[in-house]
Amino acid sequence: MAGGGAAGRIERRGRQSRRTERALRILDAAASLVERYGYSKTTMDDVAREAGVAKGTLYLHWNTREELFGAVLRREQILLTRSFLDRMRAQKQPLTVHALFKQAALGLLERPLVRAVFTRDVEVVGNLLRREQRDHPEQKELFHLLLDFLGRSNLMRRDLTPQAQAFLVSAIFLGFFLMVSWVPDQAEMSDEQVAGLMADTVVAALHLDGQATPREEAEAAEDVLRHLEELVAREEAAFQAELA
Repeated sequence: MAGGGAAGRIERRGRQSRRTERALRILDAAASLVERYGYSKTTMDDVAREAGVAKGTLYLHWNTREELFGAVLRREQILLTRSFLDRMRAQKQPLTVHALFKQAALGLLERPLVRAVFTRDVEVVGNLLRREQRDHPEQKELFHLLLDFLGRSNLMRRDLTPQAQAFLVSAIFLGFFLMVSWVPDQAEMSDEQVAGLMADTVVAALHLDGQATPREEAEAAEDVLRHLEELVAREEAAFQAELA
């Protein structure tokens, strides 16, 4: 009986693993199609064909088209945060606020779908963004989380409200993203260079230079990373459970 029970558990785990792998393949296909054609022009038939599965298989994982593409966006946000954390932890230099914003900018530059969400690109994400904001109001964009923690560490401007500072950073990021899309050939700069300029501008606009000692700045940055690691671990676990 014990052996049979163990065999049953192994078989169930195998089925769950295959189900998860199939769901991830579908999400990869859907993300690729939305980046190329936009949300409104991507159908479930398109996703099934791209993923190499029957259309009915999609509904074994998600009840509606909106649920599928909502999962695409949530996964992209999780991947963005995980990539940000991996890059920050791989740095050899001491942690700085400049590095936080540079790596956040670099992640957005390298992930077109998340960047489309940030810039509210209607052609790419259509009405999907409004639905996700309604259904998941607890989700915050990465740089908003950075601002929240810097504010708690007293590393922000005291003459501006948190809302004004969030608006300022949004305007900086949006301006750079628009320039990158409008004049990609003229810029002739790598994503790394553009991200560095974005971080320079944020640090200057928020008067972050000299507000803290290097040790205080590193401790504040470490607090941000610890919080994000806890947050993304919870989101990864919840998302994985949805797919199983």
